[in-house]
Amino acid sequence: MNKNDKNQWHFQALDTLFFRESRPMESIGGAQLQSVFPPPARTIIGTIRCIMGEAYGVNWKEYETQADHPLKAIMGSADSLSPLSFKGVFLLNKDKRLFPVPLALLKGDTGFTRLEPSEKFTECDLGLVRLPQKKDASILGVKSLENAWMDEQGLLAFLNGGVPLNSKNIISSKDLFDSEERIGIGRDSIKGIVKEGLLYATQHVRPKEDIGIGIVINGLELSKLPKLPEKGISLLGSEGRMASWVREKVSPLPTVEIKGKNIVLVLLSHAKFQKGWLPDGFQKIENGTFEGEIAGVKLRLISAVIGKPVREGGWDLVKKMPRAMDSFVPAGSCYFCEVDDADVANISQFNGMQIGQDKEYGRGEIIVGNW
Repeated sequence: MNKNDKNQWHFQALDTLFFRESRPMESIGGAQLQSVFPPPARTIIGTIRCIMGEAYGVNWKEYETQADHPLKAIMGSADSLSPLSFKGVFLLNKDKRLFPVPLALLKGDTGFTRLEPSEKFTECDLGLVRLPQKKDASILGVKSLENAWMDEQGLLAFLNGGVPLNSKNIISSKDLFDSEERIGIGRDSIKGIVKEGLLYATQHVRPKEDIGIGIVINGLELSKLPKLPEKGISLLGSEGRMASWVREKVSPLPTVEIKGKNIVLVLLSHAKFQKGWLPDGFQKIENGTFEGEIAGVKLRLISAVIGKPVREGGWDLVKKMPRAMDSFVPAGSCYFCEVDDADVANISQFNGMQIGQDKEYGRGEIIVGNW
């Protein structure tokens, strides 16, 4: 694939958008059903694959029932996306990528500080571990920056072992989108009347003018989809909401020089691991220390700052039923590791790599820095 191919898809809302939270409609009772933003990866991937199918001129019934349908060799099937794979989802501000705020970054009364592994061991359920502690103990009233994003300058400051010097590097959710309440009713389309008792409340999001949704696609052979346009308009999410989209070039991830054996891995997208919070392939060796390897580089996991699990479900279009609920380690989670001095030069290859399961759906993208 040509590296100059336009592999980033950029979606822009035309009105409000609604990406239903993990709870099903029938479970909410009198409560309002919230929208998540940015949307789950499966939602964006499903939209892109629908656009591809329409460009191909597919008969969706034939695509569903024919195991050897030629479109499946281009964009995969319900069981596997191969040959396609994705990275993201992420937000864009004026066409520039935003990054989840590392959960090891804290904001206090007088500025920012960060969490790093303590020198002392503390007894806990994992044994003797080096729990994270404030690097600057003089900053009080600290709290994590959940539901916030940062620009490239702020991320580079963190990856270089410091903190953002300007609060403008942090973008809160209220600067990204507004919330709007909606009331809906269930309708009997045959009789043309309202269904009794089917009244529900939802909360839509209205992204700010310059805020878009991005995802990167790999494995698409454009020569097999010659009618795929570079831009268009499509349905996106629930309740028939519309968005424009455009294919564009991918901007490289920011990188920093790795200065020693102490590195931090930051998740840029939600990750799915077999053992919950612990990356696949890592095993406990002593006290609260774990050992594993990524891309052939051996790592000792010293400490971690993990956010609340993200729950995602969705709707299975083939089976016509809800998908099983999955739990993910949230983007922004930080893993503090040590590497052998001889491997320091190999660490930069970790940028943009994906770890864990469901990588074809954009899970587990990482970026590496210093601590």
